[in-house]
Amino acid sequence: MTKVIFGNHSAVRVPRTERDSIRKFYCYVLDCKLTREFNDKDDIQIGDNFYIAFLYGDGNGQGADKGVNYSPESTLSKDDFLKSIFLELKTDNVNEMRQRIVSYGVKVLNVPDPHLYFQAPGGQVFRLVEINEDLSKHERNV
Repeated sequence: MTKVIFGNHSAVRVPRTERDSIRKFYCYVLDCKLTREFNDKDDIQIGDNFYIAFLYGDGNGQGADKGVNYSPESTLSKDDFLKSIFLELKTDNVNEMRQRIVSYGVKVLNVPDPHLYFQAPGGQVFRLVEINEDLSKHERNV
């Protein structure tokens, strides 16, 4: 049986007006670390090995990770808020799990990234990655 676990990367689409509050809460209240910042994105490390990207509503995210475009042109409507977080789903067999997910009939998102991005029932968006894949390039400026 193919194994699946949650990964240590996540992304949340939020209004730009929340940037200062987000930084203060995560960095000062929770003592997390701002690892990277762009015009339309902040990457924050929570604990030893969890990373969350805050994607601010009025950019395209392309400068952040060399072509990865997460951010919308405007903030989400209430109906779209279910899609506000991108979760990372790790598997020990990407090809088999990709086939199972796509065969189920989920909505596959067109994201310029080699990973499968899909919207699960309920609206949550997942990125499918290999359990042992090195994703450290998304954690810090190197």
